[in-house]
Amino acid sequence: MVNQLIAHVEIPSSDFEASTKFYSTLFGWELKPFGNGYSLYNSHQGLTVGLRKVEKVISGDTTIFHVRVEDIDATLDKISLAGGKIEREKTVIPVFGWYALIKDSVGNILGLYQSHT
Repeated sequence: MVNQLIAHVEIPSSDFEASTKFYSTLFGWELKPFGNGYSLYNSHQGLTVGLRKVEKVISGDTTIFHVRVEDIDATLDKISLAGGKIEREKTVIPVFGWYALIKDSVGNILGLYQSHT
């Protein structure tokens, strides 16, 4: 069976400068221009993240990806500094860990995940 890990996540952005600062401040992602209204972060561990230029970000009932973090509380403490806001506070997932939902600087909703281990 093929490994089903996610290989690439694409995030729409109406403001590349704000989005680049947000993801750099929060996760240390160094997004680099990739041409044609696109910026790219390469983890060099099988995952890339792209910012795609759009006129307007439509926030709503969409697929949400969760970024694994070592310390969810410390990450949540950086949200306003990065230009985002907390949508759902740290919430326990019995047996597994915790998650929270945040909104980035242009309105995308994404999750944070910290495992119990």
